[in-house]
Amino acid sequence: MALASRQRRNALIDSMRALALGGVVIVNMLTLSGLAYMAPDTRAEFLSAMDLALWKLLALFLESNALAAFSFLFGFSFNLMLQKLGHAAHSGISMILPRMAVLWGIGLFNAIFLFWADILMTYAALGLILPLAARLRLRIIAMTGGALIIAGPLVLMLSGAPVPGAVPTGIEDSIPAYASESYAMVLEQNIVMATTAPGHAAGLILLRFFVLSGMFLLGMAASRAGLLEQILSAPRVWAILGAALIVAGVGMQLAPATEAARHGAMLLLHLDMVVMAFGYLILISALLSRPWAIGLRRILAPLGRMSLTGYLLSAVLGQAVFYGWGLALIGQLGVAAVLAIALCVYTLLLAFAHLWFSRYLFGPWEWLWRSLSELRLQPLLRPYPSG
Repeated sequence: MALASRQRRNALIDSMRALALGGVVIVNMLTLSGLAYMAPDTRAEFLSAMDLALWKLLALFLESNALAAFSFLFGFSFNLMLQKLGHAAHSGISMILPRMAVLWGIGLFNAIFLFWADILMTYAALGLILPLAARLRLRIIAMTGGALIIAGPLVLMLSGAPVPGAVPTGIEDSIPAYASESYAMVLEQNIVMATTAPGHAAGLILLRFFVLSGMFLLGMAASRAGLLEQILSAPRVWAILGAALIVAGVGMQLAPATEAARHGAMLLLHLDMVVMAFGYLILISALLSRPWAIGLRRILAPLGRMSLTGYLLSAVLGQAVFYGWGLALIGQLGVAAVLAIALCVYTLLLAFAHLWFSRYLFGPWEWLWRSLSELRLQPLLRPYPSG
């Protein structure tokens, strides 16, 4: 019975991770397509009324929420890894430091060769707090995570940093650079964007530092406290709570719509990403835990097991569709068309994950991550029963 519960839990977590990855893929495709590079006025002239409405809906429901949810799951999964290690978990920083160092290197590769707006380097740096936090009591971990999240907007207010935006403004010249048929031009522009964009997005980076760190810790605390088991025990009640949090998050985003900018205490409304992320996580876990969702979990779980590969491969596919060395569709499609492409890419990732795991134990980038972290080749081929 315990084994069945653990297997269901792992499939559920993998499925949730796959869905969070789907949200990240959609948001990234909107950037790779060139739409996010356009100034608001240019985008308003370029898009149809339906596309503009869809743009606003995606910004409302996905923009930073998927990343916040993925960060929570990162901390959640880290605690599960510690539970598997048992007493070996006391090695803490010596165990995680090589893994985070390799992850940072993979992120650097991604930023230069694939997608400049990499999140892996941030995860690698912030992830170092997890082995340290693992030594603390549950209550301290949860309180510290919550304090970091609340501190984000407060520090933003005190620092005077600009109000966060998803993509720096005034970078429309990126579109012709990425439309070039020269891959060398792509690499050059990626380096330019990766090194200069942070200077134009100081507010966003500052907020993410606190919020993502807090989500890491809250994910670890939730895993240790058995939150998922509690959700599984009363899925209907938790589903209602999740839906209520999503509604509250939408209200937080819409509240300052009449203001020129959020300022002072109103900056706390930027925590809508956290509220909505928790809403999504609770609602989705409650729904996916139901018996009728077994088939859906089977479809999603393999991609969740290779989320690093899915993240990197989606950038490759995005380049192939939008950049000049591929189909060169950057700056030419509306939001609906880009969303359709993102869903096609996601479907391909799901199919690839199922095919890959029919023969192999780990995703290709997950295998490389493990092998480099431990400085020895890990087994990859799935063993077949003899006879």
